[in-house]
Amino acid sequence: MLTLFRCRSIASLRPGATVRWIRSSSGGRRPPSGQSPDDSTPSSAGNKGVEGDAESSTSSADASRGASSSPALFALPLFRKPAFPGFYQIVQVSDPSVLDFLVALRKNNQGDYLGGFLTKKQPEKTIEEIQEPSPKGSSGLTSQNLRRDAGRVNSAAELEEIGTVLQVINLQPYPNMEGGQVVVMPHRRIRRTRVVSSPSPNVALAAVAVEYLDEPEVPKDNEEIKALRLEIVAKMKELLKTSFLYKEQFEQVIKFYDLDNPVKLADLVAGMSLAQREELQAVLTEESLLERLRKVLTIAQKDIEFARLQSKVKSQVEEKVGKDQKKLMLMEQMKQIMKELGIEKDEKQALATEFTDAIKDKTVPEEVMKVIETELAKLSQLEPSSSEFNVCRTYLEWLTCLPWNQYTEDNKDIGRAEQILNEDHYGLEDVKERILEHIAVCFLKASTQGKIICMVGPPGVGKTSISKSIARALDRKFFRFSVGGLHDVSELRGHRRTYVGAMPGKLIQCLKNCQSANPVILIDEIDKLGRDMRGDPSSALLEILDPEQNSTFRDHYLDVPVDLSHVLFVCTANVLDTIPGPLLDRMEVIRIAGYVFEEKLAIANQYLVPQTQEQSGIGSDKLTLEEEALKKMIHEYARESGVRKLRQLLEKVSRKVALNLVRNKEGNVEKDEVTVIGPDTLSKFIGQPQFVSDRLFPSSTPPGVVMGLAWTSMGGATLYVEARGRLPLGGVDFRAVQKADDITIGAANDADQGGNDSTNDTAPGAESDSGGISGSMQVTGRLGSVMSESSSISLTYARLFLRELNPSASFLDRAHIHVNVPEGATPKDGPSAGVTMTTSLLSLALDKPVRSNLAMTGELTLTGKVLKVGGIKEKVIAARRENVQTVLLPRQNEADYVELKEYLRAGMTAHFIDHYDDIYRLAFDESEVPRMKSGTRGLPVKTIVTPADAMPPAPTPRQSAAHDSPTTS
Repeated sequence: MLTLFRCRSIASLRPGATVRWIRSSSGGRRPPSGQSPDDSTPSSAGNKGVEGDAESSTSSADASRGASSSPALFALPLFRKPAFPGFYQIVQVSDPSVLDFLVALRKNNQGDYLGGFLTKKQPEKTIEEIQEPSPKGSSGLTSQNLRRDAGRVNSAAELEEIGTVLQVINLQPYPNMEGGQVVVMPHRRIRRTRVVSSPSPNVALAAVAVEYLDEPEVPKDNEEIKALRLEIVAKMKELLKTSFLYKEQFEQVIKFYDLDNPVKLADLVAGMSLAQREELQAVLTEESLLERLRKVLTIAQKDIEFARLQSKVKSQVEEKVGKDQKKLMLMEQMKQIMKELGIEKDEKQALATEFTDAIKDKTVPEEVMKVIETELAKLSQLEPSSSEFNVCRTYLEWLTCLPWNQYTEDNKDIGRAEQILNEDHYGLEDVKERILEHIAVCFLKASTQGKIICMVGPPGVGKTSISKSIARALDRKFFRFSVGGLHDVSELRGHRRTYVGAMPGKLIQCLKNCQSANPVILIDEIDKLGRDMRGDPSSALLEILDPEQNSTFRDHYLDVPVDLSHVLFVCTANVLDTIPGPLLDRMEVIRIAGYVFEEKLAIANQYLVPQTQEQSGIGSDKLTLEEEALKKMIHEYARESGVRKLRQLLEKVSRKVALNLVRNKEGNVEKDEVTVIGPDTLSKFIGQPQFVSDRLFPSSTPPGVVMGLAWTSMGGATLYVEARGRLPLGGVDFRAVQKADDITIGAANDADQGGNDSTNDTAPGAESDSGGISGSMQVTGRLGSVMSESSSISLTYARLFLRELNPSASFLDRAHIHVNVPEGATPKDGPSAGVTMTTSLLSLALDKPVRSNLAMTGELTLTGKVLKVGGIKEKVIAARRENVQTVLLPRQNEADYVELKEYLRAGMTAHFIDHYDDIYRLAFDESEVPRMKSGTRGLPVKTIVTPADAMPPAPTPRQSAAHDSPTTS
């Protein structure tokens, strides 16, 4: 704070003299008469604590009156700015040793005058920011909160040579904290000549010998000095209009100040200025009045520019902030000012530090590290307000947040992993065995491995939920995303950074979320990938799912190599037909066929029933589902391959029971009875059964109808093939004509249903009575092209085979035959119905039914060979659901059948056929049909009989039910 008073020199003070100031006629003050500024010093009276050299100096002065002695003063180091004569100011002293020393001098009636010298270097902190409880009071703060105007130095050499004599007006220690304030009055300039004593532990301030400097004389007729004075006055007036701070100080000082004196004016402007400490010290040191005025004019001009900038910043900030943000206005002003002055703690530097700390503990690859360093250098040169700055910052955030070479340790305990898999899922032995093999390989190689596994099966068999259990068994992080209907390649490989709103692909997002370089990533519905003008995602997956390429995967956004070779990819699909061949070749396929009745029953008791009771809030004490009711639910309501429908039915039962409980409580009906659901009451909760009988033909099939086995995306299914025919009017056959007259022909299949027009096939050597083949065949049931071709092959072979049995049999040559596969709304295709269609045609021609509880599958050639087909596990499970006891399978599928668990084929007899001759012998009762004239033309039939008492394995005690539970990323 600037003083309101102006004083003259104190050089006339003698040791022990009383200071008396007399106001002169010009408004100033002068010392008492008879005292000269050069013949005395205040040091003897004011600094009696300075011994040694000071006393010897006094003695020498007394001995030799002609020699002028140098006065000695304690030097008070000033940190922030020098003191100019004419104003008293408040000096904050935070060093307790300095303040205690000044207090001790005052108590001894000493220390009235000090020498104020600016330090050559400014301390690092002029304001302490650390707050600690005061040792002197429980409610105060330490002196580290004070502004450090003055303090202690190690040597007087750290001080400037030119300073000011300071008269101590008042000294006030703070009551609740260390330090205090000293009110001083600067009087005149002094020069430090030599060091009397240096600071010591007991004496905080150095004692120096000084000489007083005379103020320069003002020439009366110097026009340049007059012009400079007027220009300084003009600048002051302009400054007063701009800055309120200067205006307030000037109004207080001008009452006691003479602006006509250039020396006083220079001290006034310099004392009020906020210029740099070096510039102010230069004004204090300058002896030439002309140069001093020029320097002061320069300082005044800088103060005006600073005040204008302050005013500009203030107006900009006021426009930016609203009434509800007034509290932030001062902070914004400070930021803008510090920015213009170049002393701001740059936001860019803080970001750079944050990014550097983010990768400090990571092993970042060399190529990636070079990119990060380049982007950090680029960030430091951009303005925070530019759009490129945000793009660069976002890019660095992604680069530094990825888990470079950070892996989670895999579980190497095979027993624990197997226990987790068994707890969460029943069955699925193929998947569990594969995961245990993976753990064993990782254990032997002592490294983290990555693989690509594809689980294929119908909906509801637990493909998605088993993936989460795999991650839990391996102690890895888990991430799931679905690619069903995905068309945009950028979802996988990211966007180019040139686009607005660009971001990395799903794989990079996965690594960021998991913070692990070896998670388990589930790519769901991979068989439903889309493809359009935006790209082909399946082509992008070729690199992602290739173990030889994904170690250097490059996302379009990051554009740096990312190692995905340690990631365990698990893909799920319902069918393999829609997966491109090159992509399928990169995956290890594990088929999940579905569940038989016994497995569904075990899954329901072990997982589904407890889950639904817990989720509905009723608990096991409010609902009892009898075993027979659960069996009926599986048989008559939920006959699909998976257990999703069964779960929905159990949830429906639990919801209705919960509703009844709430209604009873609201109606004040005190009933706490357990709801028991039996087979008879089941329909009240879930409606009438959807499957009234197990088969289309419950007991036995009529002539011309044969049960086949088919594979669908929903799992295995039984498929009936019906054949009917009639002879043209007047035709004759070896069998009763009246039976043929009762046969009706179905309507032709429409083109949009996928059917085919009726076809006329000619078999070599098969001639009718008129010398040709007049019969025709029509197929319906929305059959595909492959199945339609199989029907033509079946008709041709059946005609030849029938001629071999009875050369006079011409029914198939002359009759109009209609072959139908029921459920015409369902598309059907594939070659595996060849033997079924042939048997159906022979059954029609012979008018003899096939054996009961018999089903078959296999592709047939024109020579009668039975070829291998797929989906044996699904077809066998479908046969078991329909209680089929005998199945006829191709000889080449024997290995597929043997690999099935015994409980999946319990009570079933399987015959493996190489030629159709054996199917004819096994499908028909040989006592009712014509016998074959020769033996089989293929390999001998191999029969496998599985005992009916083979049961599925007992379920593992459940700890965390996760079977077929929803899985989220």
